[in-house]
Amino acid sequence: MNTKKKLGLYIHIPYCVRKCSYCDFVSFGIDEPAMHEAYVNKLIYEISHKRDHPSNDYSVNSIYIGGGTPSAVAPGLITEILDAVYVNFSCEASAEITIEVNPGTINSESLRIYRSSGINRVSMGAQSFDNATLRTLGRIHSAKEAYEAYGKLRKAGFDNVNIDLMFGIPGQTRGSWEKDIETAIRLSPEHISYYSLGIEEGTPLACALERGEVEPPDQIDDRLMYRQACAEFERAGYVQYEISNCAKPGLASVHNLKYWSMDDYLGFGVAAHSYFEGYRFSNTSDLPSYLGSIGTGGMLGHTQKNSRSDDMQEYIWLGLRRITGIDTGDFKAKFGADFWELYGDETKTLIGRGLLEQENEQLRLTKLGLDLANVVFREYV
Repeated sequence: MNTKKKLGLYIHIPYCVRKCSYCDFVSFGIDEPAMHEAYVNKLIYEISHKRDHPSNDYSVNSIYIGGGTPSAVAPGLITEILDAVYVNFSCEASAEITIEVNPGTINSESLRIYRSSGINRVSMGAQSFDNATLRTLGRIHSAKEAYEAYGKLRKAGFDNVNIDLMFGIPGQTRGSWEKDIETAIRLSPEHISYYSLGIEEGTPLACALERGEVEPPDQIDDRLMYRQACAEFERAGYVQYEISNCAKPGLASVHNLKYWSMDDYLGFGVAAHSYFEGYRFSNTSDLPSYLGSIGTGGMLGHTQKNSRSDDMQEYIWLGLRRITGIDTGDFKAKFGADFWELYGDETKTLIGRGLLEQENEQLRLTKLGLDLANVVFREYV
């Protein structure tokens, strides 16, 4: 019996074929193999020498390779990264190992290499199956290529696949969103993530909005699209387990749940974040600084020891992202404090406004609360 504490690992690959018009993540449209190799060498060094390297009390049960577009780098480099993980960490045989891919960046050989390196879950950034919507987002692929990429994943033997979708996109109609939902259900992936597009300042899409070149998304339509997706995915047999994620029964992402349950995880790579033994820390988001760092200390951008108050607040607003919500009894066991004494006034107000609901010791967002989740979270920060 494995009695070790569970640990998740996040590995950031910041390179893309081309940066999308809406993206403000730390990613770079650099298609230079030499740069990719230099970055992976530094990443492997970090994996081998992490300042907060866990003790033998931990075993890794999830690894998530995100970006950027990890599938934009040579698949052999992904193997090298995972080999470094296997050497330096105790990984469970059943660990969930996910890689993000984009249509147009995978083929049968790269998928074969992924599988042979231990990857058993793929998250495909489709975003939409409508060509006009894909052009607005600045995606490099077409709807046809998204279909073909999904078929390649299945042919390669991947039986745990997530599809990413977006709604609330300028120019997107409820009709085109309906088709995206129907297409996703027809493809029948094990997991679906569906996000409302945020227009981030300074991105090409935000600039196009300012110039009047595209119409701003309608906020009422955005919420109607969200409710439509929740309802149709539920009818198709998917279980919503977080605000923007649903899965077939028993196939919720192990790694995703770590973030919302305050489980320990370590992040590697430029701008990667970690939460480990009460500390939150992140690497520098400056790529030259990361690549030029001497020792892992030079990679760090921020470190914070969470106070008891920090942990209690995070427990609440992160936990409320889950559809099951939080358990006030567990809160008392974890922190030795009564939830209602500390947060009773604001919680009762939110219940009165129809944003939260209580069932025994369980507290969760209502359907209206799901629409206005940020309003709820602000009360606990």
